[in-house]
Amino acid sequence: MTARLLFAEELPIGRTLDLGRYAVSEQEILEFSRQWDPQAFHLDPKASAPGFFGGIVASGLHTLSVFQRLAVLGAYRHWDIVAGRTIREVQFLRPVRPGAVLQGFLTVQLVENTRPDRALVTKIGQLADQESVTMTVEVEAYVRRRAAT
Repeated sequence: MTARLLFAEELPIGRTLDLGRYAVSEQEILEFSRQWDPQAFHLDPKASAPGFFGGIVASGLHTLSVFQRLAVLGAYRHWDIVAGRTIREVQFLRPVRPGAVLQGFLTVQLVENTRPDRALVTKIGQLADQESVTMTVEVEAYVRRRAAT
């Protein structure tokens, strides 16, 4: 039996959800970068060694993608989501290095009833490695309301 999805009215406003962890390998950084962000400091360990980061680091887009995966698996797949609306205030606070284990967190900030069938849900997301927060993001998505059923 499949569990019922949560409606907007049921989302835990103000509570921080632990989205789980994800290990980022050097191979994954290289593969993602070859496809989506082919800059030397993401692609070439030798060329990046004397650079600003002292070695390869994950692309910001890669880091944001890790957050999305954790958010879907840890929260969104349990919500009755209509669609995403906005990604804003993305901040890359620390580089993500090969071998980092990232932990995701999500806090529902606001649920605004925008239409009879849906609400706009504003969330703050974070990724942290073993030392500190590496990325923060504010995202909005439409989630079905109970009144729509």
